[in-house]
Amino acid sequence: MTESTQSLELIAYDAFVYAFPMLEQVKTVNGMIQTMGLEFNQAAFNQSLPWDNVGQPIVAPNLTSMTGGIILDVSRGPVTLEVPEVTDRYIVYQCIDGFTHNFHYLGTRADGGRAGHHTFHRPGQEVDPNATSVTVETDHAVIVIRIDIADESELPRLREIMDAIKVVDAPAAIRPYPVYDPDQAASPDFVNVIQAILTQAPAVETDMFARWASIGMLHEVELTDEQRADVQAGIDQALSDIAEQSKTATALGNGWVGATTLFGTREFLDGNYMNRAIGAYFGLWGNSKEEANYFLAHFQGDSTLRFGPDNLPPLLDIGFWSLTIHDTDMLVRPNEFDSYVLTMEQVEHDDDGGVTFRFSRYPEPGNWLYTPEDNYAVLLRAYQADPGRISDFAPPVFTTR
Repeated sequence: MTESTQSLELIAYDAFVYAFPMLEQVKTVNGMIQTMGLEFNQAAFNQSLPWDNVGQPIVAPNLTSMTGGIILDVSRGPVTLEVPEVTDRYIVYQCIDGFTHNFHYLGTRADGGRAGHHTFHRPGQEVDPNATSVTVETDHAVIVIRIDIADESELPRLREIMDAIKVVDAPAAIRPYPVYDPDQAASPDFVNVIQAILTQAPAVETDMFARWASIGMLHEVELTDEQRADVQAGIDQALSDIAEQSKTATALGNGWVGATTLFGTREFLDGNYMNRAIGAYFGLWGNSKEEANYFLAHFQGDSTLRFGPDNLPPLLDIGFWSLTIHDTDMLVRPNEFDSYVLTMEQVEHDDDGGVTFRFSRYPEPGNWLYTPEDNYAVLLRAYQADPGRISDFAPPVFTTR
């Protein structure tokens, strides 16, 4: 390998690791637009009750929350979101920019669920002085909204909340969202997708983008066939390393994996672009550790999971957790017992304050969940965890009975 070839491969490798989560987000948003008919700067919600998603081809569905979202376009001017007061249940508005950074939060933890107007805008745009100002680094952003619901009797209240979440001011014109092409996204032409996302390099990353200009990142370049082959080699190595490193980066011990440090603000991730890529590989739109954390394990047969009183998820006073069971494809299958999820409020505690779960095909006393097959997956969600302790937390090991 010549020095120039090695240099081009390394440049492509670094650039693709940087770009991978952005490409994954474009793919996901394209899918949402095509399948759900979403429009920019309009709130939209899944009207199905969470438990109605049982049996649907939805990966790791949240069975305790109704969900919705907004695809923001602030390219032509500010967009103002109106939110109602919600203090009777958990609600979160997770704001994700084009880099996949969680750049802002609203809701129970972030602001106590207060009502208000929030204006999202690019730097330099004039904003309403009566609204909360939120700067966005990219022209497009996604707001993921989750609202807890306990049972069907609460549906009228949920409808009231969802109807009150709305964009009240937005420009008529928008910048077209990038179109996802799987062949382009995994080829040297991936730079074209990034150019459709960004109008210029972020100020803190101009040196990197100047280096990447040689493969066409925010720069017009005609690569020879040989050069394209070198760039492709760097891309292929990056994809391989993202997949391989995800195995160790997400391993927590006791058979569990998680991603407590792979999602957050630009400042929190602090230039660790491989971690950002691994986070996207693990699953897009993971919450920052202050908001929510996810722990996943695959197990087999009749089993017991025992949390000691000092090994329950470390939470803030407003925190809570749930445990959901899935098949090996992370789907939730219907069963005759309607046994899918247990929440912190539902479980019975052991005499010492700990909690014991049992997993099997037939009902058992106490905290029992039905196993859809001999091999199954368990997902622990912990909301409003103690940020100083959650990074070192691993759920206990399963024991087979």
